[in-house]
This record gives sequence, C-alpha cells and structure tokens, in this order.
Amino acid sequence: MTTTQAGLRVLLRIRITPGQEAAFEELWRGHAETVRRFPDNHGQQLLRDTAEPGGYTVLTDWTDERSFRAFERSADQQAYLKVLWPLREGGEMRLLEPLHELSPAAPAEA
Repeated sequence: MTTTQAGLRVLLRIRITPGQEAAFEELWRGHAETVRRFPDNHGQQLLRDTAEPGGYTVLTDWTDERSFRAFERSADQQAYLKVLWPLREGGEMRLLEPLHELSPAAPAEA
C-alpha cells in the first residue's frame, strides 16, 4: 500500500461458472499485476467464498472514484473484461467510502 490514503474501496462480488474457478483465479492473478501498476491503486485482494462454490469477492482500494473510473475505462481493464465475461455467471459491484480502520491489538506481554 502506498503512503496516500485510499478514499475508495471497491467491493466486487462475482459468481464464476462451475469448472472455471481455476481459470478465473489464474486470470485474476495475472491482471492483478497490471492493476498494481496504476498509481492510484492502493492494494487488492481476491477472496473465495467458503459457503458458495464459484463465489468470489474482489476488494480494491483507490485514491478516489475518479481514479477508479479512469482505470475502468483503460485498455488494460477492457481487455481483461473481455476474457472474464465468458467465465462468470453474475455479480455486483459496490463503491465504499472507508471511514475507520482498526489495527489489531498488540499482544499482551507475559
């Protein structure tokens, strides 16, 4: 994560077609390397749903909505989406404004 605080967290929930999970994960890992080179990207995570086969959540942090929307329109993202769409069954995206972050408590000294 860079020193600039992220002002936008994007939550993408996605359902992948059964049997396409490994292809999706490989595709995401490759694209994540591209995303991390965008200067206004402050990190990303791919999470697999333990209760829903083919269910994933992607979290990405951005400087602001303007920078995220510019990324969405980029040639890199458009090329990724063309490969992703045939692998997915559906999904939804939410734009979230981070308000508070709490670090883990320091372990008690014995």
